[in-house]
Amino acid sequence: MFYRSSALFALFLLSVSTLRAQSSRWDSANFRSFETKLESLREKYHIPGISVGVMHGKTLVWAKGFGYADLENKVVPDENTVYQVASITKTFGSIILLQQIEAGKAQLGDPISKYGINLGARWGSDPRIKIKHLFTHTAMGNVWNAYKPGYAFRYNGSWYHQLDAVIRKASGSTFGQLVTDTIIRPLGLMRTAPSTGDSASFALSGFDRDTYLSWTAKPYDWNKKKKRLDTVKNFRYGFGPAAGLMSTVADLAVYSAAIDEKRFLRPETWEQAWTPFVTERGKKVQYGLGWFVTRYKGVKMIWHTGWWMGYSALFLKVPEKDITFIILANSQDVSRPFYHIVQPIPGFFGMHNPFHRNLKNKVQASKFAKAFLDHFME
Repeated sequence: MFYRSSALFALFLLSVSTLRAQSSRWDSANFRSFETKLESLREKYHIPGISVGVMHGKTLVWAKGFGYADLENKVVPDENTVYQVASITKTFGSIILLQQIEAGKAQLGDPISKYGINLGARWGSDPRIKIKHLFTHTAMGNVWNAYKPGYAFRYNGSWYHQLDAVIRKASGSTFGQLVTDTIIRPLGLMRTAPSTGDSASFALSGFDRDTYLSWTAKPYDWNKKKKRLDTVKNFRYGFGPAAGLMSTVADLAVYSAAIDEKRFLRPETWEQAWTPFVTERGKKVQYGLGWFVTRYKGVKMIWHTGWWMGYSALFLKVPEKDITFIILANSQDVSRPFYHIVQPIPGFFGMHNPFHRNLKNKVQASKFAKAFLDHFME
């Protein structure tokens, strides 16, 4: 009887300890510590401004801006500040394309030639290259497999953009119109729109361009030689299923909650999107259908980065813990420092994966992501 009581008491203490640990993640002291870490990282990587949000469940429980959205005028960003979200757009593109597939208007196994896609060079409209290969960044192959599709992960945003042709032919509409009618307006996203650099697509938003730009963080780039932040000028931000959406932390939080509710797609389709692609040799890659899918300490991470001239972003979901992290920046350096891209020499010790042990392979390579995981996942 004594041993049974002791065991029950130990179980009670463990439960209390677990509850305290869970509650401490959401107390003010933890958020203050997290803020200090983020500000330290922002300064270390010379980022002018960031907007950050943390979600617990479907609620944006904390949001804050750091630094400046406009250095010259000392404008402090917040959760409603607009940024180019770059490749986070791919998650929206994934939804739109998967809707066409659910409707039977396209198939993952369709050859790219069916949609008039020509990738140029050695690839062209090779009938072996399927829609699924562009979708999962496995179309390029490498020198070891004669560049056959389906054998290796090689991230290629330009080729992902080619899925626009599939969306157009399958739906009879443009990606801009579909993303506006299917996601932006139904969710009531207040400041999400196609890039101001694409006038026809941006017009779908109904926003006045000058007003919208006044909400937008100015883009900067760190000049290493002169050790200063320079304003990015005369760079055209295009638009398509691979990149070009402009949004805010507040809007992406609403989008994240809709994903948690399994809106837009069937539950089994969401599961397919969040399942790593398996190569012809049976190896799982770190990408599903428009999402990175990796594990950290045994826990599944669903995420995407964004990286473009003057902007960078990270959108990270941890379904098992019911938490989401959103960070948007007006320089490249929420993403750039953590890629560690090397330029492999073709045929010299092989075309090795240039994204080994970096942000294209594991989300915790990002010090911003690691700070979030350390504060809210443990």
